[in-house]
Amino acid sequence: MGEIKRHPSKLSKELAEELVSIAPKGFQTLIGKTMCTDDFYEGQARLDGAFCDHTEGEKMEFLRRMHQQGIRNIEMESLCFAAYSYRAGIKSAVVCVTLLDRLKGDQISTPHDVMAVWEKRPQQLIATYIRNKLGIEK
Repeated sequence: MGEIKRHPSKLSKELAEELVSIAPKGFQTLIGKTMCTDDFYEGQARLDGAFCDHTEGEKMEFLRRMHQQGIRNIEMESLCFAAYSYRAGIKSAVVCVTLLDRLKGDQISTPHDVMAVWEKRPQQLIATYIRNKLGIEK
């Protein structure tokens, strides 16, 4: 109706800690901040999009500053999820797979078969959490 409404996007630190505590062995699992952006290229300080208004040095300075602030993941969807779940009174956390270290480069060089394994990890972690909550043995 022509108005901008703002809603807090708060996640549960306790839930995040519980998820990390049950992560299967072999998963590098950590709690960090996720930076949510409007797009994949400019919003994430990439140099390989259609438009670019910054230099490599500016990009790296920005990424280092974000890393110092605890950001370990950049994506575009979790902000909405956090706002909706908080507004609904549902305790939530975001589980992501980070495909590359942006401080080392922008291009994914991980083999497809390795990424196929990685992309299943959030589902495996959440399935373990659900089984635990329901008392279901694996």
